[in-house]
Amino acid sequence: MQENRVVTELLVLSGIDRDGHVAWIFAPGGWDIVALERQFPFSGSASALRRKAIVTVPVARELARRYGSQPLLKLPGEPNLDDLLSDDLAAVRLLIARDQDSTFSAMPL
Repeated sequence: MQENRVVTELLVLSGIDRDGHVAWIFAPGGWDIVALERQFPFSGSASALRRKAIVTVPVARELARRYGSQPLLKLPGEPNLDDLLSDDLAAVRLLIARDQDSTFSAMPL
């Protein structure tokens, strides 16, 4: 029996406050993960399951203008990214998580 492996990619943004704590977590929809990996110095190798990069709030705003500020899954009452990107943040962390799983189970972050 041959098993097909599918790579599931998820991009998660985290607002980092001035004390270094996570202020919010947001999974945007429609962002070009490959282009982001070329543009920013993500941690780890290209084959790593999790890669991180830190960007400034103005850079995150520009990315939201380019790729959109809507969430991957729209939930009632959930804010869009524009609402979350306040000047009170110290930075925004970009996390790319990849999972090779033929069962499409939940991906740990």
